[in-house]
Amino acid sequence: MSRTPAHRRTPFLAILVGLALTASPAVGQGLQPNRAYAPPAPAGVPPVPAAAEGKAIKLTLPEAVYLGLRQNRQIRSAYLQRVVDKYNLLLAENEFRPQGSIVAGYSVQRTGSLKVPPDVVASGGGGGATGNTYRSSATVTPTVTLKSPIGTTLGLTWGNSQTAARGTLPGQRSGSQTLTLSVIQPLLRGAGYDAATAGLRIARIQERAAQVQLKARVADTVTQIIGAYHQFIAAQQRVGIARAAVKRAYDLQATNQALIQAGRMAEAELVQSQSTVASQELARISAENAFDSARLQLVTLLALDPHTRIEPADTLSAEPVRIDFEAVRAIAFDSRPDHLGQLLSIETARIAQAQAENQRLWDLSATGSVSVPTSGRSEREALELMGRSRTNLGAGLQLVIPLNDLPQRQAVVSATTQLRQSELQLEQLRAQIEQDVRDAVRNVDTLWRQYKLAKQAHELTVKKLEIENAKLRAGRTTNFQVVSFQNELRQAEVIELEAMISYLNALVALDQRLGTTLDTWQIQLNDPEAP
Repeated sequence: MSRTPAHRRTPFLAILVGLALTASPAVGQGLQPNRAYAPPAPAGVPPVPAAAEGKAIKLTLPEAVYLGLRQNRQIRSAYLQRVVDKYNLLLAENEFRPQGSIVAGYSVQRTGSLKVPPDVVASGGGGGATGNTYRSSATVTPTVTLKSPIGTTLGLTWGNSQTAARGTLPGQRSGSQTLTLSVIQPLLRGAGYDAATAGLRIARIQERAAQVQLKARVADTVTQIIGAYHQFIAAQQRVGIARAAVKRAYDLQATNQALIQAGRMAEAELVQSQSTVASQELARISAENAFDSARLQLVTLLALDPHTRIEPADTLSAEPVRIDFEAVRAIAFDSRPDHLGQLLSIETARIAQAQAENQRLWDLSATGSVSVPTSGRSEREALELMGRSRTNLGAGLQLVIPLNDLPQRQAVVSATTQLRQSELQLEQLRAQIEQDVRDAVRNVDTLWRQYKLAKQAHELTVKKLEIENAKLRAGRTTNFQVVSFQNELRQAEVIELEAMISYLNALVALDQRLGTTLDTWQIQLNDPEAP
């Protein structure tokens, strides 16, 4: 195979290299991102972040809680679940109400007759008709049963039947009526109020547990809304702090310019004040962004449109709260949803254990029945004769003895173990509740003292800055010292604000740990108590 000479391949390689260099970025030029969601802004115009539009709505904390309870999706979902819970209780209560059914049937039967050979007929032997017989039967049986809270089962059955036959013989019709009353009374297994109503009592306990869970869900949502509102109003105040710091920075810059013009300060000192202005402007932008983020978090909890502009109508204030540990501990044991739920779990486990032990007993039942059967040429005639018919009475005992009751024993062992585990969980939960209450009470007291110290430090920092500004105008201090005091004041304002928010949130957390959030905010659920 012949090859192309090297001097003839060179132009072709040069063209390929040229195309490759044309398609590649220039040497030293980095790849620039091309974001489809961010179109290029006009030259000289900085991009403006999207913000909420429209007139701002003033929103107080109680109004925020009200909107949250009305529109929060989690609470709406919890109320939808309550529909299912209440229907489950209705189903359990329906066990002791009359149960009825109607069984109806209709049938047609054809019976063929025996065909007689011709030679038998010619000899004079006996013969019969060679046709078919059709018989139709219709039955209607209404039944009503009723179970009593002590295990007695009453049954009332009314049997109706109508039969008609036609064929080679004249048509025949007959009817019958039977009215039967039966009674079954368990004497061992399933006997008594506790055994018969175990399922109903467990269903009522589950209904109460569902109500406790609903209260806990609402309390958690209220706590989240309050925390989000506190952060929202704190973010607004941080914006105010940042704007005040910007104003102080501009005032310092103006003072420096005046001192420079008066020949009392070097022009190089102006750089520091200008740097301070830039830093404070940066802090202001960050605070405004945090404010919008807090607004989005709150409107999401309230299930409002994200573009809704809201502003806090309340101002933060903190007052000392006197707390008695023994009193709040007792309140926690009476009100905390997890403690109440565990008590209900123990009550359910005890019923389940008693039910499992009852199922190991022999099945001994006393039975009795009263029936009035009648018959006639039609169903109507049978009904008319029912008053003159004899009454049949019956009574007896029925005993079922299990020979291998390992499943029943396993149920008892499982129920007993579950009960013991629930009791141990209650002991652990009570210890945890006491620890939570102690931590919450101590935290409230500590945060209140921190807030008082932060407030005092803020007031002293304000005085220090006022003195230092006066010294600067008199030429007795440096520009660096004033800038340091300005930064210290801004930090003291933020620390005081955060200390107040922490204290208010600690009070909210205390309510949540005590289970008194709904009582504190006077919230009543639209959910009636279980019987």
